[in-house]
Amino acid sequence: MLRLSLSARLTTTFIVITVVCFGAVGYLQFKAVSKRIYEQDETNLVLSARHLRRLVAELDSTRDLVLHQDRLVATILGDAANAMRITDRNSHVLIDHNPSGYLIASLRPVPEDQRITLADIRSWNDAGGKEIRGVATTASLGNGTSVTITVARSLADRAALLSRYRRDTAVSLLAGMLVAVMLSYLLVYRALRPLRVMAENASAITAQRLSTRMPSGDAPAELHALAIALNDMLARLEEGFARVWQFTVDLAHDLRTPIGNLRGANEVALARSRSVAEYEALLGSNIEECDRVSRMIESVLFLARAESPQFALQRAVIDIEAELQRIADYFEGIASEAGVSIHIDARATVYADRDLFRRAVSNLLSNALRYTAPGEAINILAKKIDHGVYVTVENPGPGIDPEHLDKLFDRFYRIDRSRSDSAKSTGLGLSIVKSIMELHGGDVIVESHSNATTRFTLLFPRVTIPE
Repeated sequence: MLRLSLSARLTTTFIVITVVCFGAVGYLQFKAVSKRIYEQDETNLVLSARHLRRLVAELDSTRDLVLHQDRLVATILGDAANAMRITDRNSHVLIDHNPSGYLIASLRPVPEDQRITLADIRSWNDAGGKEIRGVATTASLGNGTSVTITVARSLADRAALLSRYRRDTAVSLLAGMLVAVMLSYLLVYRALRPLRVMAENASAITAQRLSTRMPSGDAPAELHALAIALNDMLARLEEGFARVWQFTVDLAHDLRTPIGNLRGANEVALARSRSVAEYEALLGSNIEECDRVSRMIESVLFLARAESPQFALQRAVIDIEAELQRIADYFEGIASEAGVSIHIDARATVYADRDLFRRAVSNLLSNALRYTAPGEAINILAKKIDHGVYVTVENPGPGIDPEHLDKLFDRFYRIDRSRSDSAKSTGLGLSIVKSIMELHGGDVIVESHSNATTRFTLLFPRVTIPE
């Protein structure tokens, strides 16, 4: 299948438009000129017939008519295509002026008391097929004799003139079309230069050169928005590739640590004979490292599923107070061991996925327990507001520096080793919380004050509950 370039398509479109417009204008102009010429000839015929009728009425007899023949013929002189014939009532020709010698038909005359108009013009063809137009009228001499005056004109010269005009118009149309083709192609080619530049830049984009951008400064208005949209898309792709690369590096780094621990512990154990208790301790340590790897893999799989378009929420109306109490009961043993109390103040319901709600709050609570000093309390608050419901997990602690707040929800992001507690954390908990809130169309906000409190707030948007 032949694929025309955009330049060829636009040029072809311009050519078609040019031909149609020029053709229509040429046709209409030709028709207008033809009509004007024929109307002028017919008007001259009518005026000549009127004038001859007045001149004939001034003569007394047919003898005077013949004597004044030159005067009568003079009314149509100056055009060889004109002809005049005057006959008596018996159709005897009294005056016959026909330089071209074409056929003059017998026409029904206009009565002398009736005004001659263009509607009285008649048309016929001679033996050669040439069109002739004429008009006839009666006139009375001074002695009462009635004669018939016929004035005619051959249109052969007019047909030849219009034929030349039509040919010249066609030649002009063809020449204009050729000029239009060349100018259209040059203008279109020049106008599409920004598009070709964009295509060249796009062809140079690879996974290693995502920093390339489309030129938008001198692009026309129609391409300016496209260039900006493509640049925004490239920026998102560059950011996405960078995040994937960083995610891969972080994942490999975090997996290397437990695997290294497993290998190192096993190599030490195999260096010499160990007691049963030492082997049991080694196996217990290995199981902990395996659990850590399993949690990391499960978290990565959850994030991958959450970003899939096919992920579907199982929403239901949740009593937040009851749900938070269940979560607190689950963490009661860990909290007691850490000397931390959990306080709940919640009087609201939310329309959300129950399992994901539990997971988001559990991740925040687990994180809060890790950094809350013994003897302190963690407050979990929930309240309904105008635009939805918020759930806050608040704990006292050393606080987080402002430059880290925007990065806390990045995957594997860690402020420092002591804060992250990498032996127990996968570095994906807060990323999972953010993904859960994005699935619900909400958001998670963190606030931290130095040597005071750290507060994570889940904002669930207000939604219409289906019946």
